[in-house]
Amino acid sequence: MQEPDGGSSQLLESETRRRVHEIVRSRMTYDVQALVEHFVEDVELNYSCSRLGLVPPGQWRGRDALRAHLRRVDVDYEPLEAEILLVLVEGDNTVLRWRSSWRHRATGQIHRMDMAHFLRWRNGLVSEMYEFRDHRCVSRGADYAPKSLDEILNPRGPGLSRDEMARRLVAVSNFSRGPDIALIREICSPDVACEFVGDSATISYAGRHRGVEALINIVRSIGMEFEQLGHAAPEQVIVDGENAATRRAVEWRHRGTGRRGQVQLADFVRFEDGRIVELVEFRDSTALVQMQA
Repeated sequence: MQEPDGGSSQLLESETRRRVHEIVRSRMTYDVQALVEHFVEDVELNYSCSRLGLVPPGQWRGRDALRAHLRRVDVDYEPLEAEILLVLVEGDNTVLRWRSSWRHRATGQIHRMDMAHFLRWRNGLVSEMYEFRDHRCVSRGADYAPKSLDEILNPRGPGLSRDEMARRLVAVSNFSRGPDIALIREICSPDVACEFVGDSATISYAGRHRGVEALINIVRSIGMEFEQLGHAAPEQVIVDGENAATRRAVEWRHRGTGRRGQVQLADFVRFEDGRIVELVEFRDSTALVQMQA
């Protein structure tokens, strides 16, 4: 979807963002037909983590598979509301971060979900989708500090080139030789906000934290529990303005049980003045729990 003309490129990016918002609207209003029309006939679907216990992680293909997954969820869950947090567009690649709430029809229990979707486009339609989702850790804690009005009106630039942003994102999330503490201190802001998506009942460090030392402590605890086997090259990197996102699959071994498994990871970072000021990570918590058991 890239064009040599800057104006045409901006129009295409604007249209892509509109379509992403339309996909979310269609999903939350039961309009399955309208949603499916945004996907190619042979769309490749990749799901990480379980979808409310109904759809296991795995890969499917085609519009019929997409329809089946949507209807399977809708039998038991009623969509209530959604909030789009971030849409990044770079060429034929798009990533969406959003939150949603669902009511279980039988029990009335409300499920709040954090979600991320990595999309590839072909001729204006989605040809590949990689989904990350997990139960939301609803408590943000006292460390959450909203932006001031001045920060909103006068945002700081990333202070880095596109390629350098991508390089730093990949470097800070690579544990092939163990956590690089010196690198984390170098490229992250001292008061960096970090959020690990998931339920604190299954992932002890789930939730939002503030400060580079808090991030380092979490990274160290992960390194003590899991060993990364080999180098995991990113499968997708998207940079848009001061934000960047990457998706990758890594092989980890639990040091206690010795069990190995492939873990799908998605990282989102925001840069200001050359440093990472926010990091959000999705991980396949189902795979982690299976290795720990």
